[in-house]
Amino acid sequence: MFKSIFLVGLFCGLVQAAPGAPLPGTLGVRFDKRSSLPTLTLPDATYQAYSYDSQSDIYKFKNIRFAAPPVGDLRWAKPAPAPKNAALQTGDYGPKCPQASIKGINLLGDGTNSIAATILDTIVSDYVEPAVINGGSEDCLFLDVYVPGAAVRSPSTTSLPVIHWFYGGGFILGSKDQLEGLDLPFYDGTGLVKQSSNNIIYVASNYRLGAFGFLAGTTMENQGLPNAGLWDQRAALQWTKDNIHLLGGDPTQVTAMGESAGAGSIMHHLVAEGGTLDPLFKRAIMQSAAFQPMWDRKGQLEDVFQTFANLSGCTGQGVSCLRSASSSTLLAANTALNAEAITGSFIVGPAPDGSFIRQLPSLEFASGNFYTGVDALISSHTSDEATLFVDGHVATDAEFNTFLSEIFPAYVTTEGITSAIESYYPGISTNAGNYTTESARVRDFIRDSSITCNARFLATGYTGKIYNMEYATSPGWHATDLLPTFWDTDFEGNALGALLALVLPGFTAFANGYKSYLTSFIRTGNPNTYRASNASPNTISWPPVNVGTGEQMSNVLQAREAGFSLISDDQNPASNCEFWVNFAAAVTIAGGYAPPGSVVATNLLAESYVANASVNYAT
Repeated sequence: MFKSIFLVGLFCGLVQAAPGAPLPGTLGVRFDKRSSLPTLTLPDATYQAYSYDSQSDIYKFKNIRFAAPPVGDLRWAKPAPAPKNAALQTGDYGPKCPQASIKGINLLGDGTNSIAATILDTIVSDYVEPAVINGGSEDCLFLDVYVPGAAVRSPSTTSLPVIHWFYGGGFILGSKDQLEGLDLPFYDGTGLVKQSSNNIIYVASNYRLGAFGFLAGTTMENQGLPNAGLWDQRAALQWTKDNIHLLGGDPTQVTAMGESAGAGSIMHHLVAEGGTLDPLFKRAIMQSAAFQPMWDRKGQLEDVFQTFANLSGCTGQGVSCLRSASSSTLLAANTALNAEAITGSFIVGPAPDGSFIRQLPSLEFASGNFYTGVDALISSHTSDEATLFVDGHVATDAEFNTFLSEIFPAYVTTEGITSAIESYYPGISTNAGNYTTESARVRDFIRDSSITCNARFLATGYTGKIYNMEYATSPGWHATDLLPTFWDTDFEGNALGALLALVLPGFTAFANGYKSYLTSFIRTGNPNTYRASNASPNTISWPPVNVGTGEQMSNVLQAREAGFSLISDDQNPASNCEFWVNFAAAVTIAGGYAPPGSVVATNLLAESYVANASVNYAT
C-alpha cells in the first residue's frame, strides 16, 4: 500500500494523545510512542496492527487467533478458546487450513472433450491449484480485521457496522487471504471499506476444510463433531460479537457475507437447529450460495469417514485414533480422500447430522424451520453458475445415469428415485428437444440442484426483506462476481488491472457502483441508501425481490458491465426448484432421516414410506 513517511510521522504525533486510548494492561487499542502501529489488547493476547494504508487511512490487524489450534483432542471438536499468550503478536504467523484441489475443474464446458481444453484444465488442476493451496496447517483458526483509522483512534466514540466474510472453495480449499501476494484482490477488504467512505469494518476468518472440517456420518456424530467447519465460523462470529467494539465496531450490526461455499455456509447457519439457533449476525449477503446435497448419514457419509480412517491408518479405531495420528498422516489422507471424489462432485461438505444441521436447508425452508431474526438479506447468483463444474466427458445418457448412481446414495437408485431426474432432465437420446449435448444437461442439473435454487428458497422464506441479483458480466461464470466485490483502485496499476482495462473498459467505474450496493446494505440494511449516484454506469433503485406465482421471480437486479437493470430471473424457475424440494424430501424420507415433525411431503415415494420417515434420524 502507498505510504508517506511525512504523513505517518505527522499521524504518530497526533495519535499519541488520541482520546479513549486504554491504559496499559486494559483491553482495547493503544498507541505506543515507539511505534507508528497501534496494538489491540484482547483477553488472550496483544496484537500489533500489521499495516497501515495512509492514503485510505485503514489499519489491518492480521492473523488474530480466534480459537485454539484444533489439533490432538481438539480435532473434530468444537473450537476451544484461544490460549493466553504474553508475547506481542505481529500478525506474521497465521497459516491457512489444509487444502485439496477441486477435482475436474472445467474451464471450457463442452470443450473438455477437445485436446486443447484437456491440456488447459490439466495445467490448472495440476500446477495452478497446487501453487495456490500449498502450505496449509491444522493450526489455522485466525482472522483479519480492516479498520478505518478514525475508529482505531477513537473506538469509544465510534460504532461502525461490520462485515464478516467467509470464503468459497467447495469446502475443500480457500482461506481469508487466499491470493495475498498475487495480482488479485481476493479477499482484501480495503476496497469495500473505502467504498463505504470508511464507514464499515471488515473481518475475514478461516475455517477448517475437507476431512478436517466436514467429515460426517454416524461415527463422527457419536465420537466427534460433524460440520466442524461451520462451528469454526460460529466461533469467529462470536469473536466479532465479543471484541469488535474494542475497534469501534457495533456488535449488533454484523453482516455475514460469503461466496459459493461461504454463502452456502451462511444458508446452513440460518437453518441451524431447525432455525432456533441465533446465527450471530443481523444481516447476510450470499453470493452464489452453493453446496452439494448430502443425505445418507448411516451409509454414504459413514463410508467416507471409514475411507478417511483407512487412509489414516485408523481402520476400525474411530475418532480417537485420528486424534492421535500425526498431522502429516492426516494431511496426506485428506489429499487422498479428495482424489477419490467423482469428477464433477465433492466428497465432503456440510451434511445433516441430526442435531446442528437436521436436514437439507431446502427442506427446512419448505417446512418453515429457519431463523427469522435477520432483518435483511441479499442473495445473488451469476448468469452461468455451473459450466466450471461440468465434466465434459459425460457424453451419453448412460454416462449421465452412471454419474447419478455414483453421487447419490445407493438406495436412491434402488428405490427408483434417480429416475425422476432422468425424466425431468431428459437425455439427448429421448428426442425430447431439451438438450443438444449431454454437457448442457449436466450443467442444468448442477445449477438447479446445488446453486441457483438456493436463491429461490431464500427469497421464498424471507419475502419482503431480501434483494436478489444476477451477476451477468461476461463470462458470468461462478465466482467471477468476486472481482468487482473486492476490486480497488490500488489494483489498477498491476497486470490484471491493465488486462481488465483492455477487455472491460470502465470496469473500475462498474465495480464501484456494484460495491456501493453492498456497502450501503452493510451500513443500513438497504442497498439503495448509499448507492453510487451520478456514476457511469449509473446505479438504479433496487427493490426487494418479487417471488410471485409464476415461473420467474421479478425485481431482480442484473449487474452487467454496461450497467444495471431489473429483470425477471430465468436461472431458477419455480417448477425446477419445486422438483428439487420434492426430490430432497423423497431421498430424506426413503433413508429415514427426516426430523420428527418436519417431514416434507413428496410424490416420488409411496405413502407407506412416510411411517418410517424418521426411523434413522436419531443416531
